[in-house]
Amino acid sequence: MWRVGALVFLTACGGGKTVGEGTSDMVPEVGWIAQMTGHHHTASGVAEIIDENTIELRDFGFDGGGLNARLFLLWDGEPFDAEYELSDNLVGQDPFWEPLQLQIPDEAEMENWNLITLWCVPAKVSFGDGVFAPP
Repeated sequence: MWRVGALVFLTACGGGKTVGEGTSDMVPEVGWIAQMTGHHHTASGVAEIIDENTIELRDFGFDGGGLNARLFLLWDGEPFDAEYELSDNLVGQDPFWEPLQLQIPDEAEMENWNLITLWCVPAKVSFGDGVFAPP
């Protein structure tokens, strides 16, 4: 199994962090799933919070294009600021057949993020992202 450093990309697409406002009322918990919706470069996958330290990314599809694409975690609706990086640059990588075990950074408390994204850093665009929700 291939291990990726801390890198998960999140995008800004909802209201703030207050429970009950818009689509940002979910706080990720163990067992919650994020179905990534692709926007560019055939990005797709299913992310699951395995424990307080690990996210598993399964069925990860990505054509390897872009300039500098990394996985991040952030709060849906907040501007992207590279808060919680989960991976190194994935551009040019071969397809991933095995699930990726992503280490959640120590400073990434679960109440501070609810979205995973494959973010192209130079272009400032999400290749694909998903909000964590109960299974």
